[in-house]
Amino acid sequence: MTAMRYEPASRKNVDRTNDPYLPRKGSPAVGVCPICHVISRKKRWYMDEAESAALMRSGAPLRRCPACCKIADGFPSGVLTLRGAFLRFHRDELIRIARNEERRARGINPLERIMEIRDGDRCVELLTTDGKLAQRIGREIRKAYRGTVSFKWSEDADTLRVTWTREA
Repeated sequence: MTAMRYEPASRKNVDRTNDPYLPRKGSPAVGVCPICHVISRKKRWYMDEAESAALMRSGAPLRRCPACCKIADGFPSGVLTLRGAFLRFHRDELIRIARNEERRARGINPLERIMEIRDGDRCVELLTTDGKLAQRIGREIRKAYRGTVSFKWSEDADTLRVTWTREA
C-alpha cells in the first residue's frame, strides 16, 4: 500500500477568500518569517529549517507569515471549546491530543497553529489560526474519548466555533 501525501492546495472545502491575512498576490522574491522561520515562495508557505537558515544568512527579505500576524493581532479563525465533567480529570490528555494534531497539521501547512489555550472554570478554549485545525482537533478528541462535537460558523467574527462536550 502506498502512502498518500496531502498538499495544502489539494485539500477540499478550504475557503481562503475571507481571510484578510492571506495576500491575494504572491511576492516575486523568496521571503522568510523572522519569528517562526517559515519560507514564502510563489504564494506558498513551507517549513525547511536548513533552507531557512541559509536564506537568513544570505539576506533574504524578512516578512511575517500570516499565522504570526494573526497571533500578534489576536485574530483567531477557529475556536475549540472543551466542556464537561470529563474535562476536569483528563485536561492534560486532551491538550496533548490537541498539540499532537497541531504538529501533524503543521507538517502539511505551517500556517495552522494553536494561538492560545485559555483555562476557564468549566471549560478550556483553544484559539487556532485556521478553522480547519479546530475541526481536526475536535474530531480527534471525539475519536479518542467519544463525546459530541458541534460546529458553528460565526459570520460577524469570521470564526469557526467548535464545541466538544462529554459528561463523565
